[in-house]
Amino acid sequence: MVIYHKVYLVRLNLHGIHDDNVEKVISQCSLSDPLSSSSSKEVGIRHVFYCDGVLLCTTMDNTLVVWNPCSGETSKIIKPRNIHNGSDVYALGKSTCETSTKSYIRVHQQGNPFIESCLVEYEIYDFTSNSWSVVGETRDWYIPGRHGTCVDGNTYWLTYDYSPTEMSKALRCFDYSTERFACVSFPGDPLSYNVYGLSVTREPQNLCILTSSRDEEVHDIDIWMATNIKGTGDMSWSKLLSVKGTHSQQFLGFHAGMSFSVDREAKVLLHPTKFKNSSNCLHIVGEYKHIKVDLHDVESKRSNHVMRGPTLVQVQQGSLGLGTWKVAPVTKFS
Repeated sequence: MVIYHKVYLVRLNLHGIHDDNVEKVISQCSLSDPLSSSSSKEVGIRHVFYCDGVLLCTTMDNTLVVWNPCSGETSKIIKPRNIHNGSDVYALGKSTCETSTKSYIRVHQQGNPFIESCLVEYEIYDFTSNSWSVVGETRDWYIPGRHGTCVDGNTYWLTYDYSPTEMSKALRCFDYSTERFACVSFPGDPLSYNVYGLSVTREPQNLCILTSSRDEEVHDIDIWMATNIKGTGDMSWSKLLSVKGTHSQQFLGFHAGMSFSVDREAKVLLHPTKFKNSSNCLHIVGEYKHIKVDLHDVESKRSNHVMRGPTLVQVQQGSLGLGTWKVAPVTKFS
């Protein structure tokens, strides 16, 4: 999780969830500014994107830094092809599941999408030449938020499509093998629900979406899990979790592009939130369960939750070449 511009590694033990007993382990990471001569100067982190054990971090000064918190591999600073735009979106993935070679995509969005269709350029970073190359552009859609997710090397985003009368939400996948975007089908009738966010299960990886009924009198949420994708872009879905009769205030902070995680075995979703002067907490929501896990008042107005494997807590202090990551002592709460 990114809380107050710092990365926190949170591990939860959900075995006692049915007895309202959730054990958590929290550790904090900080990055020494790779552009500073002083090792004590830390840099804030605006956003992280996870793929296959690696984090692509966007710092507060819009520097891109690659970090492997498990192995301590050398970090790399990636410079954008042109001036950074506040609506730019970055992600990483792999061309095939069998290779460890990763690629980095930048979606450069120019214009105000609420006034007119904006120009969306997407480009790939080539590590061999250390340069970006534009691989496509469109004015048919745009990405409203940065919270995409990586599934088996490909990146999925919720997008808004332009039409003559209104904007409609769609699900798109960027394939790093073909370097192209493709539209993927939603489950059931997309007009009957709102889509809030994307996530991914642990191995085997399955894409998940969180939806809620458009009926204002029905406070239901559903988690759909993708089971198969066909060459035509048609996705097969199954319902992983349904929570009936919930209230919107129970899930403070639900918004388009929100971050959440799913535990397939426990059949619960995890959603971080902070409301006004309350403490940061994780909502753990199941069919008949709602638990708030306090994160002990880490100061933040918003948190960014990223689904990742449990080995990420095994971070050791070490040099990454372009900066030094330090892990605060692990604190265990129950």
